[in-house]
Amino acid sequence: MLAAFVMDVIRRTENRAFTRSREMADCLRRELLYSEKRPRDTVFRTIEQILAEQDRAGEHRILSRLTRDAIARAARQASNAAVRWDVAGKTVVKAMVGAGVLLTPKGEPVPAGIAAQATPVATVRDQFEDITEAFLLETLIRRLEDVTIHDHRALAHALFRQFDRSVPLDDLEDRVVVLLARLADRVELHGERYVARDVPVGRPARRPRAARPGPADAA
Repeated sequence: MLAAFVMDVIRRTENRAFTRSREMADCLRRELLYSEKRPRDTVFRTIEQILAEQDRAGEHRILSRLTRDAIARAARQASNAAVRWDVAGKTVVKAMVGAGVLLTPKGEPVPAGIAAQATPVATVRDQFEDITEAFLLETLIRRLEDVTIHDHRALAHALFRQFDRSVPLDDLEDRVVVLLARLADRVELHGERYVARDVPVGRPARRPRAARPGPADAA
């Protein structure tokens, strides 16, 4: 009976995680940010390749052209014809802009908004993949407002879904906590719930300034 009880608890936990992950994926879809892990990685790789090639050629594509070229190359390189590469490419690029990882020739982030598509792109930030996926995680925390420490498995399903049983789910959950650690200056833990600080998503948090020494300190 104990074994049956344990299996029932595991089954209910898994069902909750899948239900919760669908809610999270739907949230990202509403924000036009949802992509599955493997197509996302393919778009990351093609953008990095194109930017390296244009750097050697001494040219800069504006974001709209970079997006089109990345979509076309990803579709050629990938073996999965079922992927809507036009959708995947646009959602990944939108996430990269939101995360501030696409940089102009001046080294500034491509601005989100109406000017983004016409902005020249020169390179990407170091660790841009981690920063972009942390942005997706932060977006879920901000929009849902009820993400807790019990949601790590659901977050792993929503952010890193691969339909590949050879990838251990424990590794994906570890990936979630690594990304949460990146958000330590933007997200706080209130009891069991993750709460986003009052910082615009995608922008660096302001660190408190050191207090100036007073007369007593000077003495």
